[in-house]
Amino acid sequence: MPRLTDSLTVRLAAVMVAGLVLLQAAVAAVVIWPDGRPMVFRLPPPRDAAAMARALEASPGDVRPLVLEALNQGPMSVQLLPGFPIEPPGAMANRAPRLRRLFDGYARALAERPFRVQVRRDTDDGQGRLGPVRLLVQLRTGEVMIVQRDQTLVQRFSERAFLLAAAALAVMLGVLAVSLRTIRPVGALARAARGLGDDVNAPDLPVRGVREVRALSEALNALKHRVRGLLDDRTRMLAAIAHDLRTYLTRLRLRAEFIADPDQQARAIADLEEMGQLVDDALLFARDATRAPGGEPETLDVRAEFAALVQRRSELGQPVSDATAPGGPLHVRASPIALHRILDNLTDNAVRYGGSAWLRAWREGEIVALAVEDDGPGAPPAALARLTRPFERLEPSRGRGTGGAGLGLAIVEGLAESQGGSLTLENRPEGGLRATVRLKSA
Repeated sequence: MPRLTDSLTVRLAAVMVAGLVLLQAAVAAVVIWPDGRPMVFRLPPPRDAAAMARALEASPGDVRPLVLEALNQGPMSVQLLPGFPIEPPGAMANRAPRLRRLFDGYARALAERPFRVQVRRDTDDGQGRLGPVRLLVQLRTGEVMIVQRDQTLVQRFSERAFLLAAAALAVMLGVLAVSLRTIRPVGALARAARGLGDDVNAPDLPVRGVREVRALSEALNALKHRVRGLLDDRTRMLAAIAHDLRTYLTRLRLRAEFIADPDQQARAIADLEEMGQLVDDALLFARDATRAPGGEPETLDVRAEFAALVQRRSELGQPVSDATAPGGPLHVRASPIALHRILDNLTDNAVRYGGSAWLRAWREGEIVALAVEDDGPGAPPAALARLTRPFERLEPSRGRGTGGAGLGLAIVEGLAESQGGSLTLENRPEGGLRATVRLKSA
């Protein structure tokens, strides 16, 4: 039976709820937690102060305590003293600039009753931090009313805004860390899944993480096994067909020796050789599509590879030249078999369609570009994108003399991708086609 906490949805929801609860707790703690510091209080409006003074003056002596008790409800603190208390040094009303605008209003509302506004301090020497602000009004009875408003929630919140922001940031960072830890297997799964497109023979994806991630890993593994099985079946089928065709081609080749007409005999033998080469190309493409070429990646010198290719082709009388600009070493990380086959296929195409091949290489940051150019007619821009498709050719025949079966560029693209690179086809401004393979620099 699956556990409730084994779900990605439940985990993310729990993380968000826990984060909100912690944030609310932090806000509450910042707002209501006492720290022993004196606070600055707001003064009552002049109209309220005048109303309280009139109420106390009109109250008989035995009722006045009840009136004081009623006035002390809520955020207001009111008390009576026989006279004005002695002000501490520096506590004059004119030392509170923010309160000056209230003085005229108090004077009008209190109807010439003497009043003072005191700004109290933490210490008696007048040098401490500002404390409560209170209003002192002398009643017509001779007593002094002291009014002081308790601290409001907004004041406490604004005074501790920095602490609140720090607490909220800490909570959100904690929620972010837990969320990233929860979804980390998803990123690892995505990176591993991208590798399946390059090599279906890669190891299975790890089955770990929450239930949804494990289910996705198992589904991708099953899909990979099915695709690999289909590709293996196709390769075995093509291999069997190639084997049987080879048998019949060998028989036909022997029978062609008994053709009396020399011209017809030569044509028949050429057709049989062409059919054999077509079978070999199809089988090679099927094998390269199901697995990467053998051999571990090595650090290869592109300049040395170009020199060796030019020498081999020159011995065959083919016009192949190295046009790479002088400079530092150009090293790539690739399988030697794959690189040799890439360069050979591109050179074959350039010589066959353009009459000659020019090899160039240059560096593009962390990438080394290898280009094979020709002086042929190029290709229509609309056809460039489909030239790498299997059995796709500009010339509709499949004859070897006119270019083969159309598998060369498809094989090159597959080999380049198996080495972590790419193939690009473009027409040269001066004419001809340029095929560029980009591989990672070593």
